[in-house]
Amino acid sequence: MTDGEADELVTRRGFLLGSAGVAAAGAAGTAAAQDGTTTSGGTTTGGEGTTTGGGNGTSGGEGTTTSGEGGGGGGGSETVTVGPGGELVFEPAELQISPGTTVEWVWESDTHNVIPTSQPDGAGWEGSGSESETFDTGHTYSHTFDTEGSYEYVCIPHESAGMAGTITVGGSEGGGESAGPAIPESAKTLGVATSGAMVFTLGLAYFFMKFGGDYGEFDE
Repeated sequence: MTDGEADELVTRRGFLLGSAGVAAAGAAGTAAAQDGTTTSGGTTTGGEGTTTGGGNGTSGGEGTTTSGEGGGGGGGSETVTVGPGGELVFEPAELQISPGTTVEWVWESDTHNVIPTSQPDGAGWEGSGSESETFDTGHTYSHTFDTEGSYEYVCIPHESAGMAGTITVGGSEGGGESAGPAIPESAKTLGVATSGAMVFTLGLAYFFMKFGGDYGEFDE
């Protein structure tokens, strides 16, 4: 091997080592940027608790009825208006909550009740009372929902008028599913820039290995 060939080989090796170093540094920078992301999400749970039934609410009178699926809530609370402005609706008609949330129905017009028509297995929600029992303005009824799933209910006297509601427990609102990592824009930008630099460097390495830096002599 001549001195020129040896020098060329050393030069190639040095260039390749430098290229590998740049690529490794770029990969490390991308990984470090991604490590700085945050993960959102959490778990909200409600305990099983006792049921307090009854109350002094009767047809034509005011009162408060409270029930639970067994243990006291520990979650948040939501309010559903019963017959707002005399309309035959529940407001809101659809509600999505976390397990352990207590929902309170507040009567704003007369002769209504809250009777479940479907619910998850094991939930045991009984509603505001019997199907024949109704309540008037000023009455309130609350229930803590611990079992995940879909609950449907109606006002029996006005079911034919479409007075119905749905409560979804869990799902995207409640359940404690952890969201994926949130990647900030700075990390995305750094990743793109680093990838571009790596491609460029490796391209130069390939070109140098293929042609060896010998481009011939220019004719004068």
